[in-house]
Amino acid sequence: MVKIGFLVALLFCLCRGESCLNPVITPSTYTTSDAVISSESVFIVELSLTCANGVQSVALYADVNGRQFPVTRGQDVGKYQVSWSLPHKQASSGTYQVKFFDEESYSALRKAQRNNEDVDTIKPLFSVNVDHRGAWSGPWVSTEVLAAVIGILVYYFAFSAKSTIQA
Repeated sequence: MVKIGFLVALLFCLCRGESCLNPVITPSTYTTSDAVISSESVFIVELSLTCANGVQSVALYADVNGRQFPVTRGQDVGKYQVSWSLPHKQASSGTYQVKFFDEESYSALRKAQRNNEDVDTIKPLFSVNVDHRGAWSGPWVSTEVLAAVIGILVYYFAFSAKSTIQA
């Protein structure tokens, strides 16, 4: 009986996740800038995370404008990445705040959403601002149309000059 109690206590200690205290992050971001070659705007946040209490491999979740995404861990310790995409028309230019949650605060966030409570009261572990300048959708007039108009104008002026010379 004592062995079973010891095993349960050991299992409990091994399964208990620790929270990251005083996180120090180094983020880098990318957003799509050219809408001509892509169908959606892509947002990528990569970051390095170091916890003051030495916790490694923290399970993270991201929240962007009320949409949650899992954060993937990189091969290196402390490296994380989250990405999402939006149609170009929905991805307006501006600053997007990405809130990162650990397992405990993420479960509180999901519970608040289920119960229609105020989710702004739940404090994220940290957040990163992503500046999106919008996606360039190309010139107003395509180069093919511009070349055709120039060709027609050159032909018209050449034909007019020929008619004036022969008259």
